[in-house]
Amino acid sequence: MKPNALAGARSPYLRQHQTNPVAWQPWGDDAWAQARAEQKLVVVSIGYSACHWCHVMEHETFSNPEAAAFMNAHFVSIKVDREERPDVDAVYMDAVQLMTRRGGWPLNCVALPDGRPVWGGTYFSRAQWLAGLEAVREVWTVDRGLVEAFAAQLSEAVNALASPFAPSKSPGARGDGAVPDSAGLAAHLDSLLAAWKRSWDPLHGGSLGSPKFPLPCQLDALLAHALPESDEAQHTLRTLRAMERGGIHDQVGGGFARYSVDERWHVPHFEKMLYDNGQMLGSLAEGWAASGDPWLQRSAQRLVAWALRDLDDGQGRFWSALDADSDGAEGTYYVWRRDDVARALPDAADRATFAEAFDLEGRCHWEHGQHVLQRAPISPPDGAGSPGGAGSPDGECSTAQGPTKALDNVLQRLADWRDSPESGRARPAVDDKVLTSWNALTVAGLAKAGRVFGEPAWVARAARGATYLCHEARRQADPEQLVRTLGSDVEGFAEDYAFAIDALLEVHQSTQDPRWRNEARALMATALERFLDARGDTVWFTSHDAESLFARSKSMEDSVLPSAGAVLADSLWRLGWAYDIPSWRALAQTLTASHLRHASHLAQAARWWRVHKDLSRPYATVGVVARTRSEAAAAAATWWSQPRHGAWLEAHAEDAGGPDPQAATAGAAIHKPAWIVGKTAGEDGSPRWYVCVEGTCGLPCSTADDAWSQLVAWRT
Repeated sequence: MKPNALAGARSPYLRQHQTNPVAWQPWGDDAWAQARAEQKLVVVSIGYSACHWCHVMEHETFSNPEAAAFMNAHFVSIKVDREERPDVDAVYMDAVQLMTRRGGWPLNCVALPDGRPVWGGTYFSRAQWLAGLEAVREVWTVDRGLVEAFAAQLSEAVNALASPFAPSKSPGARGDGAVPDSAGLAAHLDSLLAAWKRSWDPLHGGSLGSPKFPLPCQLDALLAHALPESDEAQHTLRTLRAMERGGIHDQVGGGFARYSVDERWHVPHFEKMLYDNGQMLGSLAEGWAASGDPWLQRSAQRLVAWALRDLDDGQGRFWSALDADSDGAEGTYYVWRRDDVARALPDAADRATFAEAFDLEGRCHWEHGQHVLQRAPISPPDGAGSPGGAGSPDGECSTAQGPTKALDNVLQRLADWRDSPESGRARPAVDDKVLTSWNALTVAGLAKAGRVFGEPAWVARAARGATYLCHEARRQADPEQLVRTLGSDVEGFAEDYAFAIDALLEVHQSTQDPRWRNEARALMATALERFLDARGDTVWFTSHDAESLFARSKSMEDSVLPSAGAVLADSLWRLGWAYDIPSWRALAQTLTASHLRHASHLAQAARWWRVHKDLSRPYATVGVVARTRSEAAAAAATWWSQPRHGAWLEAHAEDAGGPDPQAATAGAAIHKPAWIVGKTAGEDGSPRWYVCVEGTCGLPCSTADDAWSQLVAWRT
């Protein structure tokens, strides 16, 4: 079969369709010009390489000669990788959800030659697809005016979703000028939290029902500033433990699948994505810091090992995903049959260890003799209560009973067998796109987890990723701007900037190298120029001079990915204090209050809620000054050796200063925050600690523990 116009595309998803008989074209001016010239409707089909149902529709319909012939005769057909063009995906997804009240991938729309959608849905069988296309084509032929009128109404509705919030004019946030606040905001958030709690699954964590998605954004928000025995903390730990034990977690190879189809986190859709795994690192670190649960630490270790093994490109970057399918079916690489286990574990002692952990014919059974490994719970010792509290699944395991070397050895043998010729299994395909935003999420996760778990190699890998963000991920046309995808000069979206800034700040916290904070500040200035709405209370998803679509979306809702607006607000607050920029602090408050005042579901505003909680507390900087950079780094490590939340750390050396030779901007200076000027190490040369709350510093301390005690006393 002669390849179509997708041959040579950078995207593996587009290349998967290059031999379809459908005359696919990539998104671009040529396809739309053809549609206008021929006055044909346009099929816009959106998906991604790891998507199982995208593969199914490709095999059933787009590879079918009769279906292709009909599409080629009557439509111009465009294929879009949603990960390369999330802006296109967002507006057509909004249109489909307005039409059908559901969304997902593959996402298929029929649009007018000017791009406005008129019909669509997600997965269609071949018969459903052809019937739908024929119906739309017939109406287009008979009554074009009717179709035009519907397109106008639908496009207006999609644009309305991105309408700016009403301007906030309430007085009164602390000390930064006219910043919006509301006396009723706290009550509004309490009401939203109460409603959210009613949707929590008391047995398995997450939300009631299925499917269940890992949502690190929600977990992090619930755990931030939560008391150990609070509902929020217990729900978060229950969720993390159930996910870690479940089949959504690849018990053999590490890492998490995109979601589970059942309420027990047992059977996943088997694709593994970089974006949620990168975020899960931070959530596992936060969960471990709150609980000391060794299973969460082990899960983080195995997740990092998987990412470095399967997605690291060896040049400081990460690829995007592993496919759900291999050998022509979903999950064949991951599922186990009884004979597989027997062949992989010939030793009786190993089989006994396996049987103790995995009830193969019980909780692990999926269908047709296939099993998805889900670790059995461990009963609390001596009848003690579960740390997950009443209602934890099956008497949730005690954190005192951690992983064993015997079990790890068994899992390694299973992993070795799974990849051996004897197993007959093909490894899932890799989507080798390098996306700026997803790399940034993983850099942030590695940096946070590395400092929390005391893993310097993870921090070093995060710093390599930060170097990529500061150099290779820049546009040739304008090095101050980010690209979306490596190898393309198309500018990134708001999430690329927001996540990169957050990643640089996390790497700064883990390394205490000031150049990362400097780079974050420079990138923030670019992001505000490119994406901030003229009213100053929301953030556009696309830059002001980006390609014009039939609608323009805003990045304000938290979901599997946090909203760019919330992440930018978080970073504005931190940078505003680090560099004493009151306007940035005020903007952080404006963005946060504007969004939360209009929020109707806290689950979809989780990162905003977390930012609000941070903004509601006095901003604290804990600084340490040492004689040399190495001594400053060692002092910082003592700070992170204990869970100390809610303070920005600054470790400085008396011998630091001058230009930063490694900065992306030539000649950039190593900036010292105002609070550090004049502060020194101890007279005996030992590091000296300082606690500064919104510009006011307390008496110097001699140890990290003393500084923490002073901070706690100050806040209480």
